[in-house]
Amino acid sequence: MNRTFSVILALSFAFCNLALAGDPAIDENALFADTATVVQQKGLVDSAHMKDATEKKGTSIGGNVIAAAIGTATRDWLFKGHHTSDTYLTSLLVGNILLDARLLDNVKAFGNGEVDYSPSSDTIGVDLRELFLDANINKEVYFRAGKQVLQWGRCFLWNPTDLVNVEKKPFIDKIGSREGTYGLRVHAPFGTKMNLYSFINLNSVDRVDKTAAALKFEFLAGGTEMAFSAWGKKNRPPVAGYDFSAQAFNINFYGEATISNGDNTAKMKESGGFLHIDTVSYGWTPRVSLGLNRPFDFFDIKDGITVGAEVFYNGGGYSGNIFNDSRMFFFRDTVTVAVPQHAPVKTAAGTREMFLLANGLYEPNYHSRYYAAIFTGISRFLLSDMTLNLNALANLEQRCGVVSLSYAYTTLSNLTFGITADGYFGASNTEYTFFNGAWDTRLTVSVSF
Repeated sequence: MNRTFSVILALSFAFCNLALAGDPAIDENALFADTATVVQQKGLVDSAHMKDATEKKGTSIGGNVIAAAIGTATRDWLFKGHHTSDTYLTSLLVGNILLDARLLDNVKAFGNGEVDYSPSSDTIGVDLRELFLDANINKEVYFRAGKQVLQWGRCFLWNPTDLVNVEKKPFIDKIGSREGTYGLRVHAPFGTKMNLYSFINLNSVDRVDKTAAALKFEFLAGGTEMAFSAWGKKNRPPVAGYDFSAQAFNINFYGEATISNGDNTAKMKESGGFLHIDTVSYGWTPRVSLGLNRPFDFFDIKDGITVGAEVFYNGGGYSGNIFNDSRMFFFRDTVTVAVPQHAPVKTAAGTREMFLLANGLYEPNYHSRYYAAIFTGISRFLLSDMTLNLNALANLEQRCGVVSLSYAYTTLSNLTFGITADGYFGASNTEYTFFNGAWDTRLTVSVSF
């Protein structure tokens, strides 16, 4: 296990030398575009014509401000009478400042700072979401060092191969930016059909042996983009991954899968009437996500409608329904001071749901084993600057789900008005109903500058 981690870590630092034989005529602007890691030949930009632009220094400051009001109605309001005491109102103000500094030779610095204010509790939060530096060696090996959000995985919602980001993609759009993870990303392109990526994860690391490393080899085979990946960390089961994307009959197919002999996700376990946390569980653990989407013409708008679907099998998920289990258990901690290690200590008692939530073990949309989602988007709905999205998410094992309808209108001055309505379906005490919510409506006004 340690040997596997050492090999991955060594490869991540060493492959830079292999890239020196790469194609010198790489379009650097395409390489820094995280959302498209493999560049097909027909999409290349003539870098000779872009040289003057990329050699100019410049610093720009931008950002956005979002004001939101969220109204929530509980299941008690829905089923036990429409009482205003069973409704809630939350307000939020979020602002992001983006700093983009571009220097010579495509050296770049980027920062994203976020401030949020909650009028309900009169509290202010300040976060640094991203702060990183881009550099390169002779435009053949590219580095990104710092706190960053990585594009790692093919699927829209579920990314089992993404073991590097600290925050997963949400089903309902988050107000604000995703949290970045600190580390070093290295990218070595080989012509236009192959890429080698690595990421050294230094997040919350205070010793060398706590470092995690990920390596990905991506290539274009015919009309199919695919990649093999590996992740490793000392005293953790290594994880192997594969992802692909292809197109046929105007349908985009994509997917990704991982396999490991053990699960690196902390889980709640039960033994002898006690509940405890296992940071590493054992046994082969597969995770597979598959999806497709297809654009359709909407009246005279080409590709005005996009319809997609994804399914996800989470081999490390919980079976059954923990939220509907009323049995009581003692909670066991692992104590290392004054009490022998692994000694059971009756610190508290409660249900499995209480233990799961109190220890931060619940992860939305990754809790159970079987999931599915449908995504529908209409661009230029009624007006050219309007968009409409209708999405649905289901936990197939617990027979519950979420339906989300969102509408946004953007003016010429970059002012956006949005409304989102979310409904939560299923019996009581399921993954999407245990918090007693029936539906919520979110109104937002945002401006970008």
